[in-house]
Amino acid sequence: MTPHEFDYDYVVIGGGSGGIASAKRASQLYGARVAVIEKSRLGGTCVNVGCVPKKVMFNAATQAHFLAHEAQHYGFSGSREVANSFDWAKVKNARDAYVKRLNGIYEAGLRNANIDIVRGTAAFRDEHTLAVTTDDKTFTHLTAKYILIATGGRPIFPEGEGIEDNCISSDGFFELEERPETVCIVGAGYIAVELAGVLNSLGSEVHLVIRKGNALRNFDEIVMNGLDEEMVRSGIRIHRFSGGVAKITNANGKKTITTHSGDMIYGVDCVIVAPGRAPNVEGLFLDKAK
Repeated sequence: MTPHEFDYDYVVIGGGSGGIASAKRASQLYGARVAVIEKSRLGGTCVNVGCVPKKVMFNAATQAHFLAHEAQHYGFSGSREVANSFDWAKVKNARDAYVKRLNGIYEAGLRNANIDIVRGTAAFRDEHTLAVTTDDKTFTHLTAKYILIATGGRPIFPEGEGIEDNCISSDGFFELEERPETVCIVGAGYIAVELAGVLNSLGSEVHLVIRKGNALRNFDEIVMNGLDEEMVRSGIRIHRFSGGVAKITNANGKKTITTHSGDMIYGVDCVIVAPGRAPNVEGLFLDKAK
């Protein structure tokens, strides 16, 4: 196949931050014929279920913390009661509307850069050909001289009895319609501790299950120890040296978590697992791209 026979000069699989930036650069700076294939909302993890909506929740938690613990020292009375009046649904609706607006901005940016947006899921047929299953379940084929894989990653669930059936991932956190009264977060990375801090400041009873002695143990020791002290001081209940979660049972919506160390946590409304992420490469048939 000669270059002029390709449908596009450059096709990007994935409409997240990296894919969009690369596509726009190829089109605007080099005049390439470009398409972006995306099966979900434009913007990827960061915009939809990552840094952007997380910062909204972090800011809400910051306000709650100030009202509950600091405002009284500056002459404000009744601030603790205001902190307890947090309206989760109101913030969620505003946050979701903000994210939706960003989705539209990304789409307009691509179209203004003369980039085609193909809605669907891609799989390689050979190194220059992609089969795309579109949203309406029809199939189409695209060819390109160059193809960029920018599919990002997804949260993973640890193995264990009842875990996947009774837990949500960090993505699922942004779908919660109300604040859980009691929440258990499984993981020792920055996503786990961020969610623990946010929910704790907004009024939830928070349990953090970590396999070893500390969260963020691969970070600088000052950061690790400082975080640990602050989490304990703020009331987060840390279950250390758990070995991870072995089993979760559900009785009338209340979950019981059993760790590999034998520790048990009762009466949990929501379990959020954040042990790590995996690349989104299943179904791409990468072996055909050689």
